[in-house]
Amino acid sequence: MQIKNNYSSSRLKDDLALLTTSKDEQDAYDNLKKILCNYIDYDECAILGKQGNSYSVLYSNSTVLKVNDLIDSSELFYPKGSRIKADAVKVNALYEVTHRDFLVFTCVLKECWYQFIELQLIDILLQQFFLFIKHSASTKVKMDISQSLLRDYSLRSDLFKDFASEWFWRTDTNNIFLNVLSNDNYHKIYHKKFTNKTFDGIVTENEKKQHKKWLQFNHLLVCKEEFLDFEFEIDSDPNAWVSLSGKPQYDQQGNYIGYLGIAKDITVAKDREQALQQAKERAEEASTAKSLFLAVMSHEIRTPMNAILGMLELLSDTELTQKQTRWLNYANSSADLLLGIISDVLDFSKIESGTAELELRPTNVASLAKNIAAQFLITEKSSCIVFNTDISPTLPKLVLIDDIRLGQILFNILGNAFKFTKVGTIHLHAFCAENCLKFEVSDTGQGISNDKIDSIFDAFNQADNSVNRGQQGIGLGLTITKSLIELMNGTINVDSVLNIGTTFSISIPYQIYEEVDHSTDKEFTLKSLSILVVEDNTTNQVLVKAFLEKLNHDVTLADNGQVALDKLNDQQYDLILMDMMMPIMDGITATKIIRNKLGLNIPIFALTANASNQDKVTCLDAGMDKVLTKPIRFHDLNKALKTYFTQ
Repeated sequence: MQIKNNYSSSRLKDDLALLTTSKDEQDAYDNLKKILCNYIDYDECAILGKQGNSYSVLYSNSTVLKVNDLIDSSELFYPKGSRIKADAVKVNALYEVTHRDFLVFTCVLKECWYQFIELQLIDILLQQFFLFIKHSASTKVKMDISQSLLRDYSLRSDLFKDFASEWFWRTDTNNIFLNVLSNDNYHKIYHKKFTNKTFDGIVTENEKKQHKKWLQFNHLLVCKEEFLDFEFEIDSDPNAWVSLSGKPQYDQQGNYIGYLGIAKDITVAKDREQALQQAKERAEEASTAKSLFLAVMSHEIRTPMNAILGMLELLSDTELTQKQTRWLNYANSSADLLLGIISDVLDFSKIESGTAELELRPTNVASLAKNIAAQFLITEKSSCIVFNTDISPTLPKLVLIDDIRLGQILFNILGNAFKFTKVGTIHLHAFCAENCLKFEVSDTGQGISNDKIDSIFDAFNQADNSVNRGQQGIGLGLTITKSLIELMNGTINVDSVLNIGTTFSISIPYQIYEEVDHSTDKEFTLKSLSILVVEDNTTNQVLVKAFLEKLNHDVTLADNGQVALDKLNDQQYDLILMDMMMPIMDGITATKIIRNKLGLNIPIFALTANASNQDKVTCLDAGMDKVLTKPIRFHDLNKALKTYFTQ
């Protein structure tokens, strides 16, 4: 083929116009081939673009070179001077279009190729073809990215459309809903329920009863105020809950045109909220039932316990044989154990409900510790245990502390040591350090394993819960002990090694009590009193009567509050001992009548098995002067009478 050298500017213009009409890369290539057919013959064409130290195939209709292939520089053709890779008749030709960018042609005749590259205007044509292909490739990449983003956006939009509970709404100046825009799941529901209706037309009957709520909301609408998260129940099947937020809208002249806002379906959240509320109410009901149960059980158990302990105490004042005395001691020990269990349950209930309180009194801690320890010395004499104490003389003489609670703490810790020590030693060390009372109780008992030491303060937990366990109790002692120590702002720690022993360390802050001199006070001898005992339990009547007559008091019995009122009409008394729970008329009602209707100021002591703080408050609020809790001991009754009547 003979190459014509008359390639003119006008021809170039026509050829460039043809290229610019190309629809895509393939069309551009077809047009190029039409243009070049007068100059060279070739089979395939590819465009190489510079990319770092390599070349990327931007376009190719070759079966060898594929788009996006990378070609190393060393694999390129010979320099521009030859532009021919081999000397064969049909060779690959490389044409440098722009700096380091190439057009590759295959199966080009050698003679035709040399004439072709010498055409002066051919560079412009091939450069435009190259730029068109490069631009098309770049545009295609961008379109691919855009389509990918569009697909991702569409996917997210579909997800939002399927799962989002928010939707848009608009009202007119009369607060009538004009339109509702929601996702497909809710569109029909909300469009049907809201469109062309006011708030009154979409809410449930229950909502309409919330007068205060809707009065405030309607005030916002009248004042054209913005509102957020206004919740209400709509009348649907089933009923649903929505939360609306809205803002008043105005036209360009400033005229109010209605509200525009968003809404959210909160039915699931409301259902969950109502479920939680119901669970809370059930828990409160269970707690109330538990408290009531404990109160009833306390009364029902303490009432016979009062008789048992009292009768045992009266029996101990009679002449007994050695065997009878031993049996009596066994009965007293078992009764004390049962009373301790009852007290532990009630104390735990108070601590759990947060109603436990401390009663601070001047206390000789050294004396208290010695008295507690003395109760265990009897146990030591009849066992294989050596019990010793180290009570520091540096302990302050008197501190302000709840002596009953402190005694309970020491008794529980020492009791545990004796429970779990069959043979060996137990040591009590009491001293002061760092402005705190310190107590250490160590033993050489069975110890506690590492996997159980963290749970020994848990309620109803014992180191041995098996059916053949050797320890008595219900597993509340240490729980109550720890709670009482924390109530006193103190701490308790335990160190134990299995089969070696255990040490409990207690630290409780204290306040020194400044003792007042009462040396000038005169001793007061309590005279014989006329006492009305109001008690429905026959055994307790006999017991209290025996205690009081032992103290030389005159006793009258009444079975219930009504009988007590009748007796008060016939006789005057120095004191009334009043039970709380009785048939016909209870002690609270009788006390209120005595105070409010009869107007009598006679001292009234509650003598009751109801041992909670609320029961005591109820008694005092009714007009009683003092509360004595069953089971009552002779010493405690005598002390209460002396304390009150010597004030």
